[in-house]
Amino acid sequence: MPKPKQKSTFTFFPFSIWLTATFSAFVLSIYAYLGTFSRHLADDYCAVDFIKKDFFTALWINYTNVSDRFSNFMLITFSEVVGPQTIAVLPALMITLWVIGIAWLLYEASRFSGKAWDRTIILTLTFLLVFFALLQAPNRFQILYWRSSLATHFAPLVFMPYLAASILRSIFAAEKKPTAFWDYPLIFFFSFILGGFSEPTALVIISLLALAIFSTWLWMTRPTRGTAFSLLLWSFAGAVLALVVMAISPANAFRLGNAPPPTISLLISRSFSYGFDFILSSFRTLPLPTLFTVLMPFLIFYNLYASPIPALTPAQRKLASIMLAVIPILSYLLIVASFLPSVYGQSFPVERARFTGQLSLVTGLMIEAALLGSLSAQIRSRITEILNLKLISAILLAVAALYPLRAAGLALADIPVYQTRAEAWDTREAQIYKLRAQGQTDLIVFQFDGVEGVKEMDVNANHWVNRCAAKYYQVDTIRAIPNK
Repeated sequence: MPKPKQKSTFTFFPFSIWLTATFSAFVLSIYAYLGTFSRHLADDYCAVDFIKKDFFTALWINYTNVSDRFSNFMLITFSEVVGPQTIAVLPALMITLWVIGIAWLLYEASRFSGKAWDRTIILTLTFLLVFFALLQAPNRFQILYWRSSLATHFAPLVFMPYLAASILRSIFAAEKKPTAFWDYPLIFFFSFILGGFSEPTALVIISLLALAIFSTWLWMTRPTRGTAFSLLLWSFAGAVLALVVMAISPANAFRLGNAPPPTISLLISRSFSYGFDFILSSFRTLPLPTLFTVLMPFLIFYNLYASPIPALTPAQRKLASIMLAVIPILSYLLIVASFLPSVYGQSFPVERARFTGQLSLVTGLMIEAALLGSLSAQIRSRITEILNLKLISAILLAVAALYPLRAAGLALADIPVYQTRAEAWDTREAQIYKLRAQGQTDLIVFQFDGVEGVKEMDVNANHWVNRCAAKYYQVDTIRAIPNK
């Protein structure tokens, strides 16, 4: 290959990577900023009655009477204890923690594989994964800006990479020194708490750990195989215990009602059917995001593995080909696992409960695209040299990097709407405190519409949202009526 072309390819790809990371991170910063306009909604009010009690009493009452999920309650309670204003901080905090966690996981995974990636590549892939996952979220408002849903369906996905990275780091470190005995109960405890956020989370963790245990038994030959087994089994036990604790909760009787659960065969068939329908629906309704979810990792990995980088060995090509077939199946099975609890409750998952499935789909597509890009880069003919496909792919990546700006424009347009609603909410809260200071205990306040499927205060004082809000503001009743 002529030197001038090789030089332009070398300089253009880093620029494309920088552009991709910058624009993706820009969109995430807007999503985080929109979170500053988050306020209490629906279930958020209900936690106040619990925090008046000591923590363990509150946790037990919630577990036995309200919800089998215990870790999300811990996060909500901690948020309220620190201060109600933290509800506007959590979205940005969770996005930041997610980026850090995924970047750490990718670093440990690449190091564990023996081919540590450049940190710029890791950061770019991290931004892309978080961007595409949130962009295609079935209901981004509920996932990010409604604390009760964030604590149940988003927070566990934020913390999950930390568990995986910790296990990989411990296995890798065991090659130089024995694993400390306290690492095992710590991994167990972390898995237990992580699984307690929700049933879909627990089932996904259990599925991934079962696969990891099987893969370790089948393929791992390095001297730390025993350590890997032990860590994975301790983690698996913690997630299983979390699922069992949720399954035996007395609160399930209130949540599931009197309808009998479906039979095992019906549960499995519906879960697989719903999972397949979900994938098809995602492709139909989100064709452009799906296209770029595949295109950008493909272009990145084509550049990473194209000439003059040494070609993959036959063993590496075989492994990549096997993974190419396995990843779609694994992604589908994780979607099915995340749908199982909703199907057990005899329904197709609501929007917020589909986010775990959406993340599994996005992750699967990105890994599949990365494998395709790596294998395509092994085609090294005279034509690829003449056309300089590496330079062309780098240019295409720079063009594709502009796609997040479309999402940024849509998110920026939401700022005035979110801001106006937050100001109205603040005004109403000030009104409530003023009326309460005047000695009134049966309040009438102005009403505004619910948002993105989340219920607002009702005109009926006995509505559950109103009752929780009345406890939150320490009054007898609250009614919300429309402004005339």
